[in-house]
Amino acid sequence: MSMADTLAPQITDEELQLLRQRGRVLLLLDAAERASVAPLSTDRLHALAYLADVLSPVWHLPAFDQVVMKSSGGPFFPELQREMDRLVAAGLLEVSNIRYVPRPRGGARIEGCYGLRFGSPHLEDLLGRLGARGSDAALDPRDVQIHAFLIELAGALARLPGDELSRAATSDVTYSDRRVDNNNLIYITPASMPNRSVETAERFATFIPEGASLSPGEKLYLYATYLGRRVHGG
Repeated sequence: MSMADTLAPQITDEELQLLRQRGRVLLLLDAAERASVAPLSTDRLHALAYLADVLSPVWHLPAFDQVVMKSSGGPFFPELQREMDRLVAAGLLEVSNIRYVPRPRGGARIEGCYGLRFGSPHLEDLLGRLGARGSDAALDPRDVQIHAFLIELAGALARLPGDELSRAATSDVTYSDRRVDNNNLIYITPASMPNRSVETAERFATFIPEGASLSPGEKLYLYATYLGRRVHGG
């Protein structure tokens, strides 16, 4: 039974989408905690969300967002940011090191470092329902697989030192390829649009001995290593 089946008809589709967006934030940060890279700055959290979307087909999972707008500062999802801030207000996230960051075309954006607020009496129950604590308490069994993918991805990207996670997103072969965007919009999901990131991750299999194979997790680790080299111009 899916989350929609469990909660319907009590909530609307729009409300369900908001709940899923908030759950996405919690799962991303829980994965970052397990990879020992939390708390995450605003740009690093959005970078992780983007790389999760663009690499989700490696695990045969759908992307959460179908489109992302390119900017010089890296990927940014307004809806995701809104729910991050709402989770802070709800006492489920903590934010520190708040600062103003100038924007390329004028003005500024408030940024900070986000992490789970483990003192919340509701956090563990919510993570369980989101599939972060196994399938027994999960509202939607598919979320357990999504959480496993995010843990694997965060672990792979944790090998990048310092602030390189945010730089890795802009070095991603899909994000940096001008041939696949449309007026600075990257469409992640349509089959008609090439996913250069997945193509690259899958291509690693051609470099291993005949008869051997790569697991989805190994492909993520190899792609993260490749991103690290691209960050440094390698």
